[in-house]
Amino acid sequence: MVHKYRKLKVFVRRSSRVAVAFSGGVDSTLLLKVCVDELGPENVVALTAYSPLVPEEELNRAVSTAGDLGVTRHLIVNTPDIEDENIRRNPEDRCYHCKKMILTAFLKILENGSEKGYRLIEGSNRDDTGEHRPGRRAVKELDVCSPLIEAGLTKYEIRKISKELGLTTWDTPSQSCLATRFPYGEILCKEELRKVEEGEAYLKGLGFRECRLRHHDDIARIEVPGSEHERLISNSSEIVGKLKSLGYGYVTFDMVGLRSGSMDERNHT
Repeated sequence: MVHKYRKLKVFVRRSSRVAVAFSGGVDSTLLLKVCVDELGPENVVALTAYSPLVPEEELNRAVSTAGDLGVTRHLIVNTPDIEDENIRRNPEDRCYHCKKMILTAFLKILENGSEKGYRLIEGSNRDDTGEHRPGRRAVKELDVCSPLIEAGLTKYEIRKISKELGLTTWDTPSQSCLATRFPYGEILCKEELRKVEEGEAYLKGLGFRECRLRHHDDIARIEVPGSEHERLISNSSEIVGKLKSLGYGYVTFDMVGLRSGSMDERNHT
């Protein structure tokens, strides 16, 4: 692991100036930290996409984390994702179209103005190469570099290094955009996205640090780790009341528990 971390630093130093696609999650935070340390903050710009698919909580965390790392230039880029039919219709390859829109917007920024000449890099890790990740296709098509993959770093290793470096994101739960809470083929709209965002924020406010609120028309399906099932049930009356006030007719919890990509299960079994 130490060898991989050194390899990452060497790889970053090959560029004189970089722009980091920065979500504020564990992977992009480590990448941004290494870039600032190796190149100096004057040679690093952080680019964060914001749209109805991104919870406001995540945007605020990204802004705060970039500031903590000493980043002096952090650009928030608004992307009109759900105005694009290839994203709004929520097809199985939605992540490809979304990632391509975001990275294309970033690249256009780097073609003009004071950011011209910066090399765009992003924070995919080695684990992402073996999963159902349509967004990786967009990264390759646009020839955007993924230093964590080049260094061979896994998510586990990234968390461990982040902890050793004292990064507050080391144990941040994995996040995904709000579109992943909806079945493929369901049209995405701001109102339903906000409903899911508010419902998840409420659950997190009750102390469920890791949770997903999956949206199935008027049914809310809650996913939390198995160890939290008993506590979820004990708070069921309050939770049901809140989610029904948001417009859900039925509130359920998934007995399988929290897992990534549960909306993919019926499509990839």
